[in-house]
Amino acid sequence: MPMHEIIEPLSPLWWKGIVTCFIVISIIILLLKNKSIEFKEKTNKYFAYFAILVYLTTNIYTILIGDWTVQDFLPLHLCNISYFICILVLLNKKKWMYEWTLLLALPSALNALITPELIWGSSKWHIFEYYFMHGSLILVPLYLMFVMNYKLRILSWWKTFLRAQIVVVIVFLLNLILGTNYMFLLSKPLVNNPLILGDWPFYILSVQLIGLLHIVVIYKLSPKHI
Repeated sequence: MPMHEIIEPLSPLWWKGIVTCFIVISIIILLLKNKSIEFKEKTNKYFAYFAILVYLTTNIYTILIGDWTVQDFLPLHLCNISYFICILVLLNKKKWMYEWTLLLALPSALNALITPELIWGSSKWHIFEYYFMHGSLILVPLYLMFVMNYKLRILSWWKTFLRAQIVVVIVFLLNLILGTNYMFLLSKPLVNNPLILGDWPFYILSVQLIGLLHIVVIYKLSPKHI
């Protein structure tokens, strides 16, 4: 079982990860902004396939070194679920998936980059995978908004929040069955996150309320269908 490790905020690795993510995201959006629709569609597919390859490589590598466990490597954390939704929305263009990536995945990824906890190991590959995955959760919704001109539907903030609650209930039940702690629903993460207030189960309520606030703020600031 891999040991969970924290990247200390403001450490050299912390700065390197955040700065690299935002430089790469900015460059990709600027380069693709004025490309043809055909080029953008091909880019969507290639990036989605590459993201799948990264996920598969991580799991195969972890199996080979003997660290893969049910407790850590099922794709049941919120960012893992959002990662697959990011892949799917690039391929099928579902509106609710875009709304999930922008309203839910993006703030979750920002929080994960600010207070990073490596739950899959701290090898060079796992560090790359951590920043690639969370960087993708920021890149995809911003790319769809600024490059592909996607817009939110009216009241999508509420529907996205309700979908998230369904996921929370399902993952909570799976945690009880499997003896796991996905989405940190049975115990708090190791990282010192100021948004996680109180002990179990009260910190879950605080995270939900703060998450809802993030969703509403992003919804208000984002372009919408009229």
